[in-house]
Amino acid sequence: MKNVALFVSSILIGLLFFRTCKQQARIALLELSLTDTPIVKHYQDKAGLEHAVTPVMPAGTGVSTVNSIVEKTRIPLKQIQYVTTAATITRDTIYIKNPIKTVDTIRFDYDDKWVSIHGSWEDSLTLSYAMRDSIWFVHYRKKKGLFRKEEMMDGFSVNPHTSISGLSAINTGAHQRAPLRISIGPSLGYYYAGGRFSWSIGVGVQYNIIRF
Repeated sequence: MKNVALFVSSILIGLLFFRTCKQQARIALLELSLTDTPIVKHYQDKAGLEHAVTPVMPAGTGVSTVNSIVEKTRIPLKQIQYVTTAATITRDTIYIKNPIKTVDTIRFDYDDKWVSIHGSWEDSLTLSYAMRDSIWFVHYRKKKGLFRKEEMMDGFSVNPHTSISGLSAINTGAHQRAPLRISIGPSLGYYYAGGRFSWSIGVGVQYNIIRF
């Protein structure tokens, strides 16, 4: 009987240890998602807000995400220019002051600009909470190399409790025309001929070798 009890105890301890390790693994993965990756970079601005920055993916990438947006919004693909997705995490430590205590219950409340928490404890804990957020996105171009510019997306939350753990942006290419190498149009020039410089006006054919 004693051996059976020891066996059962060892199983319970093993299950508890497994559960604790699993929870720690989830926390580690959550922390890892907030670190820089080759695609998403994080930085903190002067106000202490956490930013996430990522290159805008070109047309033809993120097909499943774009198709999912088309399906959910029923907006034709040709009308969609950009698709931006963000994963956020809200976390902080909140201190409850002066809870209301009665014989059978404890009630407490917390409110700030971004979070409202109302709780009570009787036989069990009951929490009601509301979280408010304001997430901003900035689309811009930065120079990359001598003749290239790269599209970038910068996202951040004004809520100091919230940070953006994942960010992706896709350019569907629906609003862009393929650049033409050859173009025809009116031209105005200044040339040298016959020993003197002269102006010329007419229709010209142009071939673009480099675009920047």
